[in-house]
Amino acid sequence: MSDMRDLMVELAEKILKENCTKELIDQAEDGTWQQKLWDLLEEAGIFTIGIPEENGGTGGDYADGFHILRLIGKYAVPLPVSETLIVNWLLHDSGFQTETVPTTLSIKNDEHIHIYEKENGFHVSGTLTDVSWGRYAKKLLTLAKIGNETHLVLLPLENVQIEKMNNLAGEPMDTIKIDQLVAQLQLKVVDEAALIERAQQILALSKAVMISGAMEIILDMTVQYTREREQFGRPIHRQQAVQQYLAILAGETAASLTITNKAIETFQQNNDVYELASAKVKTNEAAGKVAELAHQVHGAIGVTHEHRLHQLTRRLWSWREEVGNENDWAEKLAIKFLNSEDATLWEFLTRTNSKKSSGVKVKD
Repeated sequence: MSDMRDLMVELAEKILKENCTKELIDQAEDGTWQQKLWDLLEEAGIFTIGIPEENGGTGGDYADGFHILRLIGKYAVPLPVSETLIVNWLLHDSGFQTETVPTTLSIKNDEHIHIYEKENGFHVSGTLTDVSWGRYAKKLLTLAKIGNETHLVLLPLENVQIEKMNNLAGEPMDTIKIDQLVAQLQLKVVDEAALIERAQQILALSKAVMISGAMEIILDMTVQYTREREQFGRPIHRQQAVQQYLAILAGETAASLTITNKAIETFQQNNDVYELASAKVKTNEAAGKVAELAHQVHGAIGVTHEHRLHQLTRRLWSWREEVGNENDWAEKLAIKFLNSEDATLWEFLTRTNSKKSSGVKVKD
């Protein structure tokens, strides 16, 4: 960890530990926007991590941002932190100014808006589905068709129709219907396929990292509960069955933290989809096991509204399905292997290539 990362992680954790309580999350799920927490995170520079200071950012790199997102998962922060941070990364890559207002994105293969230039501005129309935090976002980054060209556009969300829906975690996943005249827009012609792939990769890694953060605190909560809960006159963590559950929880959490750390490192260096896809597959699979075992250990108390466990496990179940489930990303890995002409399956999985390293041509 860099010195800056240590400081940013320490500051972010202090803010979240003091302010992101169970009661605050309950209020957010009931529809209350948490402006105070947003202002604290904005003041700390969380939304522009990874963007150079000379460009209006906080400094640092993508890896610093992903480590902050792990805390967002750990504390189940009910705000569009990952969305705003990722939008700012894409804006910076495109030469646009960054944003500190709540911002979201919808960059998909099968959805575009349409823009027609008028004398007094631009007419914008279209429908976007499953827009994370759409009802609270002030601006939206998406793809737009202007004639035969695809543009990246930052669209102000004013006078739009929003159909409110939530995921299992109680987070907004809205449908936005747009039909408005906008005086000015930030537009840039882009390579559609390349931009969609990059956006999906960043989003997938952010979900994997947040899942690993949620697992970390679920493990801590479960271990603490087994020390406090007594049965037959002794703490339940002394029971062999419970110890086995805890061992599996610890193993899945450690594996998820390790593989996401590796994916963050690789993404920062060369953006290799192998590590990223592997991280999403592993954390998705682990999410189901961790949620199941944590609830088994907690028993009935874990599913009550009064206990915090459900706030985290519902996020595990939601995030594992977003930006592709484990089958989707396993398929991407399979396609990458099938398109690889130089590596055997073992070499592909272990990231080695004996044919190239030995200099010997081997016939398959």
